[in-house]
Amino acid sequence: MPTIPSKAPNIKSMNSADILNVTRNELGGNYASQIPAVIKEGDELPNGRIATKADSLSSLRGIGEIMMNYQPLQNAFLNALVNRIARVIITSRLYENPWAGFKKGIMEYGETIEEIFVNLSKPYQYDPVVAESEVFKRRIPDVKAAFHSMNYQKFYPTTVSNDQLRQAFLSWQGITDLIGKIIEQVYTGANYDEFLVMKYMIAQIALKGQLYPVSVPTITADNARAVTTSMVNYAKKLTYMSSDYNYAGVKTYTDPEFLYIILTTDVESIFDVEVLALSFNMNKAELIGRQIGIDGFGIVDNERLAEIFADDPYTDFVPFTEAEINQLNTIAGLMVDESWFMIFDNYYNMTEIYNPQGLYWNYFYHVWKTFSVSPFSNAILFTTNTPAITSVTVSPSTATVVKGNSSQFTAAVVNTGFAPKEVIWTVEGGADAGTVISDNGLLSVSPNETATSLTVKATSSFDSTKSSSAAVTVNAS
Repeated sequence: MPTIPSKAPNIKSMNSADILNVTRNELGGNYASQIPAVIKEGDELPNGRIATKADSLSSLRGIGEIMMNYQPLQNAFLNALVNRIARVIITSRLYENPWAGFKKGIMEYGETIEEIFVNLSKPYQYDPVVAESEVFKRRIPDVKAAFHSMNYQKFYPTTVSNDQLRQAFLSWQGITDLIGKIIEQVYTGANYDEFLVMKYMIAQIALKGQLYPVSVPTITADNARAVTTSMVNYAKKLTYMSSDYNYAGVKTYTDPEFLYIILTTDVESIFDVEVLALSFNMNKAELIGRQIGIDGFGIVDNERLAEIFADDPYTDFVPFTEAEINQLNTIAGLMVDESWFMIFDNYYNMTEIYNPQGLYWNYFYHVWKTFSVSPFSNAILFTTNTPAITSVTVSPSTATVVKGNSSQFTAAVVNTGFAPKEVIWTVEGGADAGTVISDNGLLSVSPNETATSLTVKATSSFDSTKSSSAAVTVNAS
């Protein structure tokens, strides 16, 4: 089961003496025998005098002199500093980003998550006569599964030089400043990239037409209340069983307690929090907890994304075009079930190596993650564009299939306004029940088929007036 790490102490609440003494106690042995405990302001000295801040700073500098004259002590100290202190702080801060509520936690074992969804049982009419012959009949549950695999493995390097370590012992906050530098570099980079990848994932899903689109007018102060009413209407619709609002088309619902609203800053600045809270029938605190902000769905950092996905075996990154960015900018908000995001931290680790020629340590912070979404969870996209299907084209347009064989067809769907690109496949003209076409367009012709021609048809699931057909000739051999 995924776990979310507990909150670590704020680095600003720690000081160098505390960190040095904790490290000394943890390492013990030869390290503790050579590195004395730091004298803290207020401690009683052997001569009975109470230590001043100057005494404490002198003690700190003395420890620095001992450590800087012996390489193994430096290695032991920095290793403990990074792996036992900085790592704990970094790990806890992984769950402080604006979208932390969507992360499922750390998966300590395995690389793949299997998500199971069990469809509703079918109803049957009570009949004691029928029961006599069907009491032992098996009725297999309609179980669907989705797999979410680790698809993100990155590392973030940083360097600590001998001189930086020496400087850390010259001031009272020197060591905490050093930790802050390490954390700031690797954490900020990793955290920013995580946010970018989450936005990138949503953008790709939206552009592929895999979200339920709802058209709203360009939001202004004058129509904000009307738009809010529309959003509330769909939020209420999600509380009822429906197959309309999830990509897998399964019957499910969303409890309002687990519904999140992602709004752009432009929309947030127009919507009044009190009006929203009243509309959604919740107090302001509840709304703030479930209303997540985003600078803009079309605000993308193509340059950074190119760096993130360079040589990535999981993602074939292509920069967003100007047309795609303009389309993404029409998204006003996203309403999702909490379980829609399937984001896990699979592995995180800090490793290091010392370069004796250059007199510095190289540290590498590794982060492995799973970025995915659930096809069984509800998600609604609000756009100022008008969702529509422009055309559907089936390929190949003609085909010849021998009885007992199969042929694969595909449908190219051109959409606007994030309209879903799914199609419903049908086959017409068949004389045998064994001639069928799958949801993915795979036509299987029965060995007993007597018809000599068939028609394969793909109809838009969003607009039934848009379709395309292919003519199929059936041969005996």
